[in-house]
Amino acid sequence: MVATSPLALLRRSSPACGEKGPRGPGAEHAASAAPYHGLEKSHHHHLDGQHSRGRYGFLAERKASETGLQPRLLRAADVPGWYAANGHILTGYRAVRPSTAACIASLTSLHNETANIWSHLVPALVALAGNYLVWAYFDTRFPDASWPDRAVFHVFLTGSVVCFGVSAAYHAMLCHSQAMHDLWLRMDYLAIVVQILGSFLSGIYMGFYCETRLRGVYWTMIGILSLLTCIVVLHPRLQSKEHRILRLGTFVATGLSGFAPIIHAATMFPYAQLDKQAGIRYYYLEGVFLLVGAYAYACSK
Repeated sequence: MVATSPLALLRRSSPACGEKGPRGPGAEHAASAAPYHGLEKSHHHHLDGQHSRGRYGFLAERKASETGLQPRLLRAADVPGWYAANGHILTGYRAVRPSTAACIASLTSLHNETANIWSHLVPALVALAGNYLVWAYFDTRFPDASWPDRAVFHVFLTGSVVCFGVSAAYHAMLCHSQAMHDLWLRMDYLAIVVQILGSFLSGIYMGFYCETRLRGVYWTMIGILSLLTCIVVLHPRLQSKEHRILRLGTFVATGLSGFAPIIHAATMFPYAQLDKQAGIRYYYLEGVFLLVGAYAYACSK
């Protein structure tokens, strides 16, 4: 028996350069299918690339939760386009996770929505506490005050709770999913309308305290404008980027419409009386902030 080394067997079984080796019944099929296997592998690699951003984000957050560390923050290139809609924010994104509990848990971590969440959540809690304090103040200092005089303060404060609370929820739920993002974005728009409505209902009530007819006219005006604004911001065909200016314009027009009763009241009453009666100086300041905010929003994307 002749001893044969593994290297010799390998050389014996491999055809020399230019020499055709033995071909079995399936050899031709395997050879012809080889390019297609390469294409299939490349196609799967492309699909993996398309889904890698979402999978990477999920695995990063799961690993962080298992180790007890803060979830890893992602870049704008690692998250879907609907999530990284603001081109000026490049880092600090939470991983996309369709979990309400995970979104709520992110309130205690640091990311690019932390300031947005807490700058709305804290005022919402303050306005909520203010509702109780106003009720207690009237109950102890002005127990004979009429219910409209009491309610007008609660209308304003409740509008503030809704506006800031819903906005905090929107920023917290931003990393949930695209469907949840779109839902809370519309809710955020509606909450802004509620805030505008509550602000001007109370201001018109105090500014035209004895002029019930004028009060009714301006309440009707702001109510109709608020309804039209809701239709614009909720209509499915008006949600694209091409209609951003239209949506913004409805908010600005509705907000600035409040200056119609202000100017009217300024022609009827002395400034000192109007300022003492309705705090007119704060409405002027509100108009300035409204325009500044609208300009910042228009330039943000």
